[in-house]
Order: sequence, then structure tokens, then C-alpha cells
Amino acid sequence: MTFSTRYVANIIQFAGQQGANRQELLSLTGLTMADLADENLRLDASVYNAVLEMALKRTGDALLGLHIGNYLSLSAAGLIVQIAQSSETVRQAVELIVQFANLGCQALPFVIHEKSDYIELSITPNELWITQSPESVRHTTDAVILFTIRQLHSLTHQKYYPTKIHFHYPKPPQTTAYDALFKCKIKFKQPTTSLYFDKQLFKEKIITSDYNLLKILIQYAELKLAQIGQQSGFSTIVKQTILNLVKPKFPTIETVAANLNLSVRTLQRKLKTEDKTYQSVLDNLKRQLALDYIKNPSLTISEITYLLSYSELSAFSRTFKRWTGKSPNEYRILHQTN
Repeated sequence: MTFSTRYVANIIQFAGQQGANRQELLSLTGLTMADLADENLRLDASVYNAVLEMALKRTGDALLGLHIGNYLSLSAAGLIVQIAQSSETVRQAVELIVQFANLGCQALPFVIHEKSDYIELSITPNELWITQSPESVRHTTDAVILFTIRQLHSLTHQKYYPTKIHFHYPKPPQTTAYDALFKCKIKFKQPTTSLYFDKQLFKEKIITSDYNLLKILIQYAELKLAQIGQQSGFSTIVKQTILNLVKPKFPTIETVAANLNLSVRTLQRKLKTEDKTYQSVLDNLKRQLALDYIKNPSLTISEITYLLSYSELSAFSRTFKRWTGKSPNEYRILHQTN
């Protein structure tokens, strides 16, 4: 789970304008501002969370995510925005944004659901990320949604808004700004974060459409995604995709393959080149999550069982003992003692 350094640079710049110490925030990344401008660099979630949490603390801004989303220039999203601007229609632009979303933020995957009379654009935050930093998830979600709506305005030169928005997190103390910025019905504490649009919007032509440029940009984006894959290995991409799609049940191989725009057979073949299977990647991921969750005293063993999609506590306990040689409670006590 990684984040674009360009986006982090924008957070630091904005927080600095609100009174935060830019150098303090920058020091958390271990990089320079020149480094952060490199679109090829990525930052781990732990670093991103640290920067955003410190920005929240230093600015005291309870609506920091909304304010960041309103502040960001379209260039902050780099290649993804260029692709959207070169698309023929809003539908094509959104579909390509979804396809290449990992170039920006791997932790907030978009999924398009087409219904009879509306389009739902859902965003399901990574479950592990929610556990690590719910505030980071909330403010990033706010920023991404507002930024997305601003992109639609730029692409069409029309002030199009969703008909309604659902947020996965609880209702914040201040909601007036949400109403003013999104201009639609809003509900909080919903199963997923979703934007609902009139289908007519997706037929709108984009004024900057350029078919030839779009072909070049898509080829470049595919190359960059491949480079990310080469750096981390295909099994890592599969693991990240599984994490992105947990809600909270773990996705099937069919769902993961579709999300990666691959057939199941191709996904299996690519994993085989690394001597792995989908099940082995899934099992290894569950083991990793279990060891992380068990160290969190605020989570009960029953809650961990649910988060890892085990039907019964006994089934999780047997598997955990196979992994570690100890029961979940024994492992937790030992960890706390040490």
C-alpha cells in the first residue's frame, strides 16, 4: 500500500500555509521537496499516515481533507488527469481513472457499478489501513472525493455534482462544509463510500478530448504500472489488490482477476512464474494480518476472526496455532509480556 510522493508534497505545502512547520512534516518522509516532486517515487502507508496525522495535529483543522481536496491543483494527479482530459466522454475518463488508480493511491480503489438509472462510483478503503489510521483514511477519502468532483467540472466545464454521497465513516461534528461543497444528499456510516451520478453525465463529451494523445498516454500508463509490478513482483500486486477489495470478506480469485483486467487463467499463470498460487498469497496475507491484529489489544480474538473471514473462532484458532505453534491468546500474552 503506497502513495504518490507528489500528493504528499501537496499536503505538506497546504499544511504549511495553515501554520504547520513544513520542515517538520518533510522530515517524516526522509526526503527533500525535490524528491517528492518525482512522480516515480512512492511512500509507504506508515510514512503517509505519519505526515497526515502530524498535519492534522499542527493545523488543528477538523476539515483538513476537504480543504486539501479543494486546494489541490489538477496537476497533483499527474498522468491520471492527463488521461482523463484526453478521453472522449466522461464515461471513458472515469473508466480509465479506475483502471490506472494504482498510479496514484493504491489504498482507495474505485469500482464502477452501473444500475438501470444511475452510476455508482464506490471507494472501499483498505481494511488494514482503517485499522492503522482511521483519521488518515477519513481525510484522504474526503480529499479524493472533492478532487474527483472538481475534475468532472474541469473536464466538462459544467458544475456537475453527484445526486447523493455515502461515507463509510461516522458523521463528523461539522457537516455544514460537506453540504456546501458537495451540494447533494449526504449519509454517513454507510457500508461503503459511494458517489451516485445521473447516467446522463457519463455521456457528456470532454472538451479537451484528443484520441491520438490518449493512445500515447495509455501506453505510458501501462508501462508505469508494469514498472511498479517489476519492482514489487506480481504476487505483491495480487496481495495489494486483495487488501483493496476486502469488505470485510476476502475476494475470490475471479474478483481479483477482474479488478486487474486479467482472466483467471492469466492471473494463475503469472503467479506460477513466482512459484505461487492465489491460495498461497491469500494464506500468507491472512497470516501477516493475524500477527498484526493480535498485537492490537483493542481487538478481541472474535473480532480478529471476523476480520480474517473465518466462520468460527475454533477454525481461526487451529490455523493460528499451525502458523505460530501457539493459540491466539497464548501468542497475545507472550507478546504483551515481551
